[in-house]
Amino acid sequence: MAKVEMKYVEIAALLKDAKDVLDFLQLRSVMELKTPEEIEGLAPFETAKTVNSMDKYCETAQTALAILKKRAPEKTSLLASLKGLPEMTASEYRAKSEDADTILAKCFDIVGAEKGIAESKATVARCRASMASVEPWLTLDIPMKATGTQTTEFFIGSLPAEYTADSLEIALAGILTEESDYCCEVLSHTRDRSCVFVMAHKNCSQNVLSALRSLGFSYPSDPTKHPPKVRYERLQAEIDKAERHAKDCEESIISCAKDRDDIKFVCDWLTIKRDKYEALEKVSAGENFITFSGFVPAGETEKLVSELEERFTVAVSVAEPGENEDVPVLLENKPFVAAVEPITEMYAQPGKEDIDPNPIMAVFYYLLFGIMLSDAGYGLLMAIGCGIAKFGFKVKGKLKKTVDMYFWCGIATVFWGALFGSWFGDIVTRVAYEFFNTRIILPWIDPSTVGEMGSVALWFEPVNDPMKLMLFSFLFGIIHLFVGVGCSFVKMWKLNNKVGAICDCIPIWLLIAGIAPIGANIFKAGTFPESVTSISKWFAIAGAVLVVATSGRDSKNIVGKLGLGLYGLYNTASGWLGDILSYSRLLALGLCTGVIATVVNTLGTIPENLVTKAILLVPVFIFGHVVNLAINVIGTYVHTNRLQYVEFFAKFYEGGGRSFTPLKINSKYYNVKEDN
Repeated sequence: MAKVEMKYVEIAALLKDAKDVLDFLQLRSVMELKTPEEIEGLAPFETAKTVNSMDKYCETAQTALAILKKRAPEKTSLLASLKGLPEMTASEYRAKSEDADTILAKCFDIVGAEKGIAESKATVARCRASMASVEPWLTLDIPMKATGTQTTEFFIGSLPAEYTADSLEIALAGILTEESDYCCEVLSHTRDRSCVFVMAHKNCSQNVLSALRSLGFSYPSDPTKHPPKVRYERLQAEIDKAERHAKDCEESIISCAKDRDDIKFVCDWLTIKRDKYEALEKVSAGENFITFSGFVPAGETEKLVSELEERFTVAVSVAEPGENEDVPVLLENKPFVAAVEPITEMYAQPGKEDIDPNPIMAVFYYLLFGIMLSDAGYGLLMAIGCGIAKFGFKVKGKLKKTVDMYFWCGIATVFWGALFGSWFGDIVTRVAYEFFNTRIILPWIDPSTVGEMGSVALWFEPVNDPMKLMLFSFLFGIIHLFVGVGCSFVKMWKLNNKVGAICDCIPIWLLIAGIAPIGANIFKAGTFPESVTSISKWFAIAGAVLVVATSGRDSKNIVGKLGLGLYGLYNTASGWLGDILSYSRLLALGLCTGVIATVVNTLGTIPENLVTKAILLVPVFIFGHVVNLAINVIGTYVHTNRLQYVEFFAKFYEGGGRSFTPLKINSKYYNVKEDN
């Protein structure tokens, strides 16, 4: 079970059955249609305009849902997303499709009502701004555009300073050189502005105006035709009307909340219909028939052909894909392995010559994740949480793979955490020591190698012996990389490149296997006995000689062979050194999780009084460990992926494949299935 074999299928059907055939294929979701070649007498359907229309309608429906979510939020539980999509049979789907146009009309009504609310809000804002500009003039009981009477002239405007009626008359009197007949009224004033009404006799009006201008007088930018109070009241009435309209629009939207599920259905219906019309562009049509082709998984081919021939008048041919065909990739693995398929897909799907890396990668992925998170308590929380989602809610699709991945990562973390004695840090031994004055030490643990509070490690505590964990990390890395080289060996052997398999893989195994014990003793003396290192050096020498001898085998002269051989030895040594050192992140992240968890426990047990200590420990424990788990799960995920992508895949994996994308029902809100 890995890469699924594909068959090339060609189908010819009657033109009148075109819609039904595509509906059937979309429901079966097992055939990827191929763009047709140009054939005389046949032409593809032109559906671009229809697809664009469907996109616009779907956008309207999605917008309507977003508006309902804003105006009438749906009450859902936090675990609702884990329950999966509600199911609907094909018959129910077809029956509900009859009302799609009516439901879509409601979507346009909702969008229109939201637009009405926005327009009303804009009207209110505009009117309030106008009211603010009119408000200083409300005490004026004549129109602002009034200019005077037969014998007088009015000056209605503002001055850039604060005046009272008396101070304004004094200011004008100080400017006017001739006796003038006028009177002033200050309608309103602030620190930097005064709205004034000045009435002057026509004989002296120009002198008064000149005096006012010298004080900075200016006319209103938008004078009223009626007394300001009239405009103010009209603006207030317009605001009331706009607010009533906005409220009516909001109530109409809220009343549509009962149609939310129908609108969700229309979103799916439009998406499904759009995909079908897009698929029609890959169908060629003659006068009375259609023809199209594509790829179908080999295991589904016989059943698909049988069902097509049973339901429609069709001619179907099945063949092996051509040598140069761009065959899509479909992976099929057990849940334990399938859980890491999205990790590989983020990097690249397997190419035509690649093997499926997931069965091998899955084991290493979970183990590496567990070492880096390295706390059994955290792993237990992950495993229980994902187990509830996995078995209690029966999640499906990509979410199921994600839940499965973290479930197995949690199991691996429990394993390594138990070996390292980390259960929410050192909470077990700390509680025993701080509250019960007891030192827990497992029978097989040397008391002199652990701290004052004891240890529950089944193997050893990395904090007390980090060098041991570092050497183990390098060993784990070498095994991981050796398996990658082994995958390369298998790949080349299957491609009949047996010389390359032997010359590019075996020398590396010998060289690294020979150097590793010597390097381990350099880091920590006595890791390997002298008998092992004395043998390993001959492995290293043999590997080095073989690398030099085989790296330049493509060169045609001896000097070139030697030069390329030495260069290959340098590249191999430096490259593998960097790759192996990359696995020191197992030590770094493992220590990071454990140390922070221990610090959290220490902070929670600072007080001397046992009651105070217990009260403080609970909130500090919960908050500290939740934060530590969240941060370190993200870091562990990133670095585990990096070890797969940069170190492991680099040894054998090329990628470049294209995912199998069959014509299917891409629904977001409902799971449409075949009738029983």
